[in-house]
Amino acid sequence: MPLRVGVLGAGAIGRRHAEVYARQPDCQVVAIADLDPARGQPLADALGARYYPDLQTLLTDERVQAVSVCLPHALHAEAVVALARAGKHVLVEKPIATTLADADRLIAACRQAGVVLIVGQTHRFYPEHRLADRLLHEGAIGQVLTVTDTIWAGHDEDRPLGWRGRLALNGGGIFMDNGVHAADRLRWWLRSPVTWVAARTGRGRGLLEGEEHGTALLGFANGLTATLHQVLGVPRAASRCRVEFVGTDGILQVDTWQGVRLCRRGGVWEEVPVPPAWPGGFEAEIAEFLAAIREGRPPTVPGEEGRAALEVILAIYRAAETGTVVQLPLPAA
Repeated sequence: MPLRVGVLGAGAIGRRHAEVYARQPDCQVVAIADLDPARGQPLADALGARYYPDLQTLLTDERVQAVSVCLPHALHAEAVVALARAGKHVLVEKPIATTLADADRLIAACRQAGVVLIVGQTHRFYPEHRLADRLLHEGAIGQVLTVTDTIWAGHDEDRPLGWRGRLALNGGGIFMDNGVHAADRLRWWLRSPVTWVAARTGRGRGLLEGEEHGTALLGFANGLTATLHQVLGVPRAASRCRVEFVGTDGILQVDTWQGVRLCRRGGVWEEVPVPPAWPGGFEAEIAEFLAAIREGRPPTVPGEEGRAALEVILAIYRAAETGTVVQLPLPAA
């Protein structure tokens, strides 16, 4: 019998989740929930699912075994706790929550209910990122010395970004929205926790209530230091999502959605092809979620990993606010 799933939130990311689920073998989308019927009902109709106007009515559908939570960040905790108590497995979009207390609360609820919890840190699943991970740990550039992670988000229009622009719903600005990807992927690539943070952030064109640009230094337990650059509002044509690893034997450059390049001592830049059979990021992430449910095992990005990425972002905010170097771990409150 196929796994029966629902999607909470029918915005752009919710639609993406629903469409990917519909393409998975032995999986059926049976429920879409959204406060706006103009968004939720057409998506439900297209997938042959039921439309629900809120979370509470979705919870009563006993057919639903697993749910993707694709809501504004500040609403994640309440939704995940309710779903866990109803016995439903959860894929919660990044960031896991907006406070460590909320992250701990939802992780505990899922553990107590015995349901799978995976955090949608999709950058771990992109084929080019998985290829970079393999190259790094095969020693393609020798010992890694330093890392620069840059995300420039293009936005040509002078208009706000909806709920993402509101501190109360986003939980911050561009670091909470995009920077959490960088925090998570660096922890994963380097196989090391962050132990200290220094940062400066600022406003830009007024597209967000929170910060629109900033630079952070992350110190890792293994002795490495990484630089994070986050900017919102560059010309769309100049958008960039790039990580550069400098090693003792060369440089590894990773361009998200584009590819991987190597430059080794004595050589020139070379493109490294991604294995064509590797699935895309959302496909691989959702396949991992479904596999963890079927196999009764923890997923590769459990709640604790999402919490760790959130902690880095909150440390960046504290460092920028105080002008000091912030040590991790942070207090949970």
